[in-house]
Amino acid sequence: MLQIALIIAGLFLLAREGIPWISAMTTGTIKTRGSRRELVHRRDEPGRFRTLTGQRLRGMVPGLLCLAGAIGLSVWAVLAMPPA
Repeated sequence: MLQIALIIAGLFLLAREGIPWISAMTTGTIKTRGSRRELVHRRDEPGRFRTLTGQRLRGMVPGLLCLAGAIGLSVWAVLAMPPA
């Protein structure tokens, strides 16, 4: 059950940061986070755009760690099974 929960949490965390990052890479605009969202265009503010996309990439790390933990637990469970 823990593996299933980790997979769901990892996919959610990846999608939460990954979808806006993919959208920003294709369209060239990204929205800031927070209560007053602003659109940042790549051609107008390249440094700020690069910073915001970097923050989105770093935000994907917890999701990747959850998925890695789920895979590790699954492999451990398979290897710990007694021989038939």
